[in-house]
Amino acid sequence: MLSYLLAYNRYLNIVGIIAILSIAWIFSRARFSIDLRQIASAFILQVATAYIILKTHIGMWIVSKIAQGATALYGYTGVGIKFLFGTLSDESNAWGFIFAFKVLPIMVFFGALTAVLFHLRIIQTVVGILSAIVRPLLGTTGAETLCAVANGFLGQTESPLLVRNYLSSMTRSEMMVVMVSGMATVSGAIVTSFAFMGVPLEHLLTSCIMSVPGSILIAKILCPETERRVASTKKVLPVESSSDNIFGAIAKGTLDGLQLALNVGAMLISFLGLLALCNGALSLLCSLGVNYRLLPASWLGHCSIQSIIGVFARPFAYVLGLQGQEQVVAAQLIGTKVAINELMAYIDMLSSNVLSSRTIAILTYALCGFSNFSCIGIQIGGIGALVPERRHLITQFGLYAVLGGTLTNLLNACIVSLFI
Repeated sequence: MLSYLLAYNRYLNIVGIIAILSIAWIFSRARFSIDLRQIASAFILQVATAYIILKTHIGMWIVSKIAQGATALYGYTGVGIKFLFGTLSDESNAWGFIFAFKVLPIMVFFGALTAVLFHLRIIQTVVGILSAIVRPLLGTTGAETLCAVANGFLGQTESPLLVRNYLSSMTRSEMMVVMVSGMATVSGAIVTSFAFMGVPLEHLLTSCIMSVPGSILIAKILCPETERRVASTKKVLPVESSSDNIFGAIAKGTLDGLQLALNVGAMLISFLGLLALCNGALSLLCSLGVNYRLLPASWLGHCSIQSIIGVFARPFAYVLGLQGQEQVVAAQLIGTKVAINELMAYIDMLSSNVLSSRTIAILTYALCGFSNFSCIGIQIGGIGALVPERRHLITQFGLYAVLGGTLTNLLNACIVSLFI
């Protein structure tokens, strides 16, 4: 046992788990109202999920089959991409892999596919079954559980649609679950896009599943239940598709997927450009500082936003058991994910040549979530549009949601690191 914990510095993962839960407790809005039984149940379920998927044959078989199915869908996606873009979508040519022609169109396809599955009530059925399993185990209400589970399949603005009739009567604690679970996961269309880029799909899927109990755990520490649960007395009604028929669902899903792809592409253009501009300005200031002997020469080449954020994220990379250059790169990736978004962090991760396959697997969990500053605005605009009278609360909980989502992802990474 001792030798196992010493291997890959796994003992630090236990320290990390304690540290993450302690940080959540420190920022809790009602520390002495925390339901320890609920927290323990959520943590056990989170650990059990990781163990079953990663260490048992049945768990690995199920996830591998899902991954194989998703991979097969890429082939069908490629038919439309090749027809529209021709050889530009063939990465074997001289121009290589072009993100705009290989990844963004996948979001359009899966937007349509998700809409069809929603219209046929397949998504609602799966989410309902999982919600029925999770709710009695964790003692959560039907509305908050349903939204937390749905976030593993849909986006952080789509999932609240399933409980939109209950948002106005939710307690502050339930609203925190809605927001944190949205920050701690990524949508199905984004998952498939990440996998197509080269991020391990099995670990992406496992992370989304683990984030359901994990986000509830962190949310209930940050904002324990102290109010009368009005929503718990109501039955969550099934949500029907807004499309009249399957063709309408395809059209709506395609347009939604197109909007998502355009938003992602536009954000990449602006964020990458602005990041390069800021890094250029910092590099210039650093060079001037070195020339006038105000800064040590060792600062040259290290004056960038990623490096600065990486310094603050270094302790989290340390408790993941990483050492040396891997720890430095991992810290920068975590900082990039929180400050900008997870997509840029994954791009940097895949382009790094210093990370081992095990480290890439661990970082897949640490980065698999929407928890970044820009998503505060997305939740205010998305959830706030569904329940305008609670917009002030959503604004108030914005930074808490980013913190909760980030802690959930890091907790997933620490737990998984104990098993791989």
